[in-house]
Amino acid sequence: MITSPTLWLIFINVGVAVLMALQGVDPVSPTPRELIAWGGNLGAYTLTGEWPRLLYSMFLHGGVLHLGLNMFLLFQIGRVSEMAWGRLRFLMIYLVTGLFGGFASAWWNASQAVEALNGMPPQLAFVLLAPNMVVSIGASGALLGAAGALLVHTFRAGADAKVDLGIIAQVVLLNIGMGFLINGTDNAAHVGGALSGILIGACLRQPRAGLSRIGLRLQAAAVFSVMLLVLAGLMTKAVPPRLDQVAAAFHKASAAHERREALSKQRADEKAGLRRP
Repeated sequence: MITSPTLWLIFINVGVAVLMALQGVDPVSPTPRELIAWGGNLGAYTLTGEWPRLLYSMFLHGGVLHLGLNMFLLFQIGRVSEMAWGRLRFLMIYLVTGLFGGFASAWWNASQAVEALNGMPPQLAFVLLAPNMVVSIGASGALLGAAGALLVHTFRAGADAKVDLGIIAQVVLLNIGMGFLINGTDNAAHVGGALSGILIGACLRQPRAGLSRIGLRLQAAAVFSVMLLVLAGLMTKAVPPRLDQVAAAFHKASAAHERREALSKQRADEKAGLRRP
């Protein structure tokens, strides 16, 4: 159990949440600016060179309820996926589909921001766009990717799969359902994760497909390498035009906000000092 990637992923997610709380981030409802500071996936930043946000954002959550639900689903789908694919292949499925989900979210939200910028005077852009910053966070893209891959495995293996379809349905329905019921749910990340998981599941050979252990590993390495190359190509070719202007607008708005907060804190400290006996 100690070598289970599912448990390690849960440990890392919970550890990040605890560390954020210790650093003063609200554990119930962190602000978008706090999440951005910790690596949240803001499309305008991610697609203009801050690519590590695709990975970091997978381990950030919007409060304890969001974290608790995703970790419950991760435990459910993870232990079944490990038995179906093996530990290393499940870990790669989780990480790669999470990256694809993050990219889909970044591209979609960045495209929406660019569209909003069209026709807007540059001097007003940072004022009007800043309140609409969409920060993508969470494990749901990777969870739906794991569910998609596991669903393909189940259909291909038939009765030999020994997978409870209810677990897959639980992950899919809870995440998709939240997209309709809860405002702000990142459906783009869900779609990107699910589609990439289905593709990976279709390309991976089944563990009992007659290949040797070395053959299975080489085949899996080829599949994940190609997927990562495809992602790298998308990241360089699918950047919306004028996105650098949107990123600059967000940076300007963030800097102005920080200056106002610093000035407000300075004035509060000065007042407190004047009141001392």
